[in-house]
Amino acid sequence: MKKLYITRTAPNPRKALILLASKGISVDDMDDLEVIDIDFATREQFSDAFTTINPMQTVPVLTLGDGTVLNDSQAVCEYLDRVYGERSVMGNDVVQRAEVCAMRRIAEFEVLYNYMLAFQHSHPSKAERVEQVPEFVAPSIARAIKALPYFERALQGREYLVTDHLTFADIVLYLGLDFGKALKVNPSEHGDNLARFYQMMHEQFSIKKMAASNS
Repeated sequence: MKKLYITRTAPNPRKALILLASKGISVDDMDDLEVIDIDFATREQFSDAFTTINPMQTVPVLTLGDGTVLNDSQAVCEYLDRVYGERSVMGNDVVQRAEVCAMRRIAEFEVLYNYMLAFQHSHPSKAERVEQVPEFVAPSIARAIKALPYFERALQGREYLVTDHLTFADIVLYLGLDFGKALKVNPSEHGDNLARFYQMMHEQFSIKKMAASNS
C-alpha cells in the first residue's frame, strides 16, 4: 500500500492535495493510497518514527509498495500526476511541460519561497528549526512582491498562466499568493488579473476546501 504523509495547511503538501483535486480526485478516497496526517502542532514531524521515514523531517512524503521513498514535493507531485487521472497538469507534450516548468519555477522561487523564507525568519514556531535572522524578512517579502507584476501580465486576457486549463504552475502561484497572507500581503491588491486568479483558485482549493475532504 502506498502511503502519503501530509499536513493540510503547509504549502508544499498542499501541492499534492490540490494536484489530485484538480483532476477530480479526493486524496481521502483513493483505494491504493493511505493518507497519514502528520500533526505539526504536536511536532510529530520530529518524532523518531517519522524521522526514520524522512530524515529531513518534512512533508509531503510518498512511500511506495517496493520501499521507494519520495520526500520532495516536486517528486511526489510528478509521481501523482503520472499515475493518477487522465490529464497531466505538468504538461501534455514536451513544449508544454517545459513552459509549465519555467512558469512553475518562477512562481516557486520568486514568490512562494521568498514568502516561506520571510515566515521562517519571523514566526515563533520556526525558531527552533532555523537560526532566525530578522533582517531577512522585509527583503524577502519585497522580492516576492516585486515578482507579482510578471504574473499579472502573464494572466492578461487568460484564465490560467500557461494553457487554457489549470497546470502545476497555477497551483504553485496560488499557494504563493495564499501563503503571502500570513505575512499580511493581500493577494487581491496587486492587479486585477491576479485578484481574479486568486479568487478563482481559492474558491476551489482553499485550506478549508481541502480539509473538508477529510470529513
